[in-house]
Amino acid sequence: MLHKRLLTYAYDSNDVLVHIDEVANGLACNCYCPACKEILVAKNGGSERIHHFAHLSGVDCKNAYETMLHQLAKIRIQQAFFSKNIFNLKFEYRSYCSQVNTCKFVRYSECYTSSQRTFNLKDFYDSCEPELQYDSINRRSDLKIFSSKNPQLEPVYVEFFVTHASDVSKLNNGCKIIEVKIESEVDIQRIIDNGFIESCKYDRKTLEVKDSETDSKTTFWGFKAKDYNAININNEIEFSRYILYASGKSQCFQDISLCKNITKARKQSLLEICIHTSVAFGIYEMVKYQGYKRFGIKNCIYCKNYVDSYDGLGKLCRLYKYLGINRFEHHDTARAKDCSRFLLNQDEMIEELKSFESLNEGEYTELE
Repeated sequence: MLHKRLLTYAYDSNDVLVHIDEVANGLACNCYCPACKEILVAKNGGSERIHHFAHLSGVDCKNAYETMLHQLAKIRIQQAFFSKNIFNLKFEYRSYCSQVNTCKFVRYSECYTSSQRTFNLKDFYDSCEPELQYDSINRRSDLKIFSSKNPQLEPVYVEFFVTHASDVSKLNNGCKIIEVKIESEVDIQRIIDNGFIESCKYDRKTLEVKDSETDSKTTFWGFKAKDYNAININNEIEFSRYILYASGKSQCFQDISLCKNITKARKQSLLEICIHTSVAFGIYEMVKYQGYKRFGIKNCIYCKNYVDSYDGLGKLCRLYKYLGINRFEHHDTARAKDCSRFLLNQDEMIEELKSFESLNEGEYTELE
């Protein structure tokens, strides 16, 4: 780690950034620090230690290495842009489902197709200059890539940083900006060899890097990287389906469907509510009072007298003796329609209706 922080470049007497092995040893190098401007001593005469510059005072300034990398990135990448016929820009492009902004199921699936798009900057631009001002804000960029032949073509600005990234207002000014984190000379060489490649993308399931070239720590701002033209996306989603019949009987079960093809499961149903969750626990209790609220249909499940049996055999009416119901026969909950002892479980209904009403509109779908 210490070797990585050594000052291997400095400015000579002609204000040219030079490598340690390009100058004479000792003070004869006539070099100064890129950060503090102090005179430097070239230590390039031995074979045991890494060749590097040291401050004449014996105390290296804390910004020397960072400033050196920053200046080196600007110079070497500008030189590479002019010397190469191909200088690529590569990033992920996403085409989203045309309904992504209104779809109720977008939270549960990947509603886009993804592709890597590569552009040769040299096909559009012929100039690359350092320290030029942005068109829209009063700040300078590290590099400005533009077309001298077509000044109407929107330029690309490049920002390098070692420890401190650009502030958000600068990156969101509407211009096309490439921000690159430079931690060593290796990062600079990677850009020279491969161009500007968007930072790592990970597979959400395997957490593996999809593209080994994407170690460049590069982020794109202001570029068009998405559209809403993917019309063939139709993902399978899970949900809990509640079905109410005209008899007052209801059921709730886990179901699956394609997101654009969710329809009623039972043609004869009075109401179906699809809760957009893959977890069914507590869903039936949340929606079971919708039948009484919306249609006034009585059913034993809404009645205070419909309770758990003391022998663990399910539910029963605690007035079964009074009403002449055989407690061992299957209990038809629809009999509540004609029951003189039907007693609405008002407190429970209020609580469950509150739970349902707390859902956002996008968390359920109603089918009638």
